[in-house]
Amino acid sequence: MEETVFRVTAIERQKRNPNRVSVYLDGVFAFGLDEEALFRNPIHEGDGLSESFLDGVLLHDERIRAKAKALRLLSYRALTTDELRQKLLDREFSERTAERVIEDLSRVGLLNDEAFASSYIRSRMIQRPCSKRLLILELKHKGIGEDAAAEMVEAAYGPQSEEAVAGGLFRAKMASLKGENPRKARKKAVEFLFRRGFDWELIRSAMEGAGEEEISDRRSAIDD
Repeated sequence: MEETVFRVTAIERQKRNPNRVSVYLDGVFAFGLDEEALFRNPIHEGDGLSESFLDGVLLHDERIRAKAKALRLLSYRALTTDELRQKLLDREFSERTAERVIEDLSRVGLLNDEAFASSYIRSRMIQRPCSKRLLILELKHKGIGEDAAAEMVEAAYGPQSEEAVAGGLFRAKMASLKGENPRKARKKAVEFLFRRGFDWELIRSAMEGAGEEEISDRRSAIDD
């Protein structure tokens, strides 16, 4: 079946965005185009363009716009592959274009889930130390698979043990609550460690290491 051919009747630089041009076909505005897309797909007034050629040009333009958007997003903060993909899809770029942009950025090292996880874990452990379990959950929430997240946490958690981290947090929390009723202070410290993702065995170990009386179960530690 013979394709429809459209005649280019005008190409005008856009006033609000000088890096883009407006293309008119058969006397009617048809689409905007990035300068790079125009350079790589030369179009001139008077040209006759087939539908398949136009589809290719518009796909190229979409990729350019999606890549520019991805770079802007990554300039604000690091993102996982899954986060970037979703942000591009939310901005109505096609899945095909999103995957192409992800491939391009991954190839040059601007998108790397392992590097993201390592940086995220180091920052988290400096600012708000927590358990390995919570770190894995947070990385999963950002789109990193559970097995990969677990490996990344093991690699980046650092030489310190969870017992040492929990113990340090417990002592610091108790010190900040100095002057309060000892039972209430202990309850707050225990709840704090639970929120940081530590399980009961680690919390009990932290309490005993800090010289707190041994407690038989979780309930007795958090009940009023």
